[in-house]
Amino acid sequence: MQNKVIKKVLMCNPLHFASLSYSINPWMKPGTINSINVRKQWNDLVTLYKALGIEVAIIDQQTGVPDMVFATDQGIVAGKQVLLSRFWHKERRGESIYYKSWFKRHGYTIQSLPETVYFEGNGDALSWNDMLFIGVGYRADTATCQTIATLIQKKVIPLTIINPAFYHLDVAFFPLNEQTAFYYPEAFDYESQQLLKIHVPHLIAFTKDEADGFCANSIVTGHHVIHQKGNPSFVEKLRRLGYTSVEVDLGEFKKSGGGAHCLTNILAIN
Repeated sequence: MQNKVIKKVLMCNPLHFASLSYSINPWMKPGTINSINVRKQWNDLVTLYKALGIEVAIIDQQTGVPDMVFATDQGIVAGKQVLLSRFWHKERRGESIYYKSWFKRHGYTIQSLPETVYFEGNGDALSWNDMLFIGVGYRADTATCQTIATLIQKKVIPLTIINPAFYHLDVAFFPLNEQTAFYYPEAFDYESQQLLKIHVPHLIAFTKDEADGFCANSIVTGHHVIHQKGNPSFVEKLRRLGYTSVEVDLGEFKKSGGGAHCLTNILAIN
């Protein structure tokens, strides 16, 4: 089985992440973020990507937008085109102007959403072969799904999230390859669980510890899976599936509800 290899990613230099002062998801712990640890953890992830042959493009974080560090939420990139996000919470809406500027400067064509449609990029949406799963219920809705399907000309399947701790799809669902994906059943309603069972031939349930440990917020490139450390059962599951587990400490970013996937917008893959 061929595994896709990431060639280039976009990440945001966390210059002001420790200034987080609001809470818009259950993981957020404003006032507790250690700026020194933030710098080390982010640099370690960048170094790891480069060691795996991944080119890292960097945008500098601006003041007043601490969650700007979560580059994956900013939009879906396909070739030199990007479908820019429209954030649900007012606290995050200021991020988009900086990413829009970065994408324009680097030769991307921008697609914008209607003002009434909310969508938070690869946080809300994950590709599955020739279709796109979108998590609805907290940051997106069925109108989002209809709009995205029209704009990107791809089949979209909405998955209803019912647990506020898993407000984004990328903290509850992790596609590993064309046949296998992990998911946390308790994050979804019954109908969505059934849809996943229909479309994913090898669907593996996360335990609660794995889900709370942000195992879904992982990055897969080739046969390497980069994920939050401290999840030994997930490491063993990956080993049995023939994957090399690469553990990283991103605990400071978890204090705002993010991990490796949140920090990483994939620009090129083959």
